[in-house]
Amino acid sequence: MSFYLVTPDVPADFGEVVYDDSYDPPRVVSAHFEFSYPVERELMKSYSGAYAVTKPLADALAQSGLNGYEFGPVTTSISSLVEDPEGFVIPPLFGLIITGRAFVDDFGIQGHSKLIGSERAAKFLFDRDEILRRYSSQLDENGEIIINL
Repeated sequence: MSFYLVTPDVPADFGEVVYDDSYDPPRVVSAHFEFSYPVERELMKSYSGAYAVTKPLADALAQSGLNGYEFGPVTTSISSLVEDPEGFVIPPLFGLIITGRAFVDDFGIQGHSKLIGSERAAKFLFDRDEILRRYSSQLDENGEIIINL
C-alpha cells in the first residue's frame, strides 16, 4: 500500500494546542486557530501542528470508512493583523485528531505533525480538493518522498 505526506493550507497562526502526552507521538486533543488568511480549503493546519476540517469534510469523512482519526474541539479567532475583520468569515470547524499510526492506518502522524495518509485516504482527500494533491507527496516505505504529485 502506498502512503502520502498530505500538506494542507496553513491559514492559521500559532494558537493554543492541548496535547495528550500519553501517546507517542503526543496527540493533539484540542486547539485554537487564530486565522490570518481566509479559509479556502476543507482541510487545514495551524503553524502549531493542529489540523481542522470544515463541516462538509467532517460529514464526508464520517461516512468514508477511513480510520485513524476522530473529531475534537476547535476554537477560532481572527488575527489582529487582518485588515478587514468585519468581512472575514470562518466556517464551522472540527478538530481532526489523528489517532492512527503512520504507515499502518489511513491517517497517522510522522514526527511532530506531518500528516501521513494511506493511498485510500489520499485519494479521498484529493478527489475533494485537487489543489491538495499538488502540495502532497508519495512516500516510500522509509517515509522518504519519492514522487511529488
